[in-house]
Amino acid sequence: QGRMITPELNGCRISILPVVKGLVSEYDRVKSQIDNSYDCVAVTLSIEDIEIFNASEYQDIEYDPSDFDAVYAHFLKQFGEVNVPVPAFKAVVDACRELDIKPVPLEMCDEEFTAAYCECVKVWDLLKEKRKLKKAMKKGFDMSSPESFLKGWDAMACSIKGNYAMTLRREEHIAKELFDLTNYKRSILAIIEYERVDGVLQELGAKI
Repeated sequence: QGRMITPELNGCRISILPVVKGLVSEYDRVKSQIDNSYDCVAVTLSIEDIEIFNASEYQDIEYDPSDFDAVYAHFLKQFGEVNVPVPAFKAVVDACRELDIKPVPLEMCDEEFTAAYCECVKVWDLLKEKRKLKKAMKKGFDMSSPESFLKGWDAMACSIKGNYAMTLRREEHIAKELFDLTNYKRSILAIIEYERVDGVLQELGAKI
């Protein structure tokens, strides 16, 4: 599950670790991959997300899942315990803190993300999402592996025009941030959610 992908780009070796968002078992798997052998550890979190994970009052933060997240968790729990915020990403922030290194955010900052979301996602997209979620609850997905489920889930999400536009915007941003890092780093560990990896690699034009 989640094998490392290591393209060479701009004279830099990028080790991409795909992760399954939400699975508690990902915490230990991801944490075990992070060490000082890389010039830099990057993750698809915003600068604000990293600050929240690092906050001493982190445990007290209440998270109210959307319908989308709740249905996602309903299916994902067939593969093990599920938790929010994302255990795989918390592992990155925790490991970096222990190693005294700063994780690099690959995600848009909150302000940029909100502006892009408002531009891409319209009211009718949200209405379509509700209908798609109802259908998904009846029809289900290929549950032979977490990755098979994620492919189906992402295809469902991206069949909504606004969501797809936002996904492309995110992949473009993540790829740009990664490419910028290759200008002054020789080795990068990038932790990216499984369903965004192919799109990011496409944006980078990297050959696996």
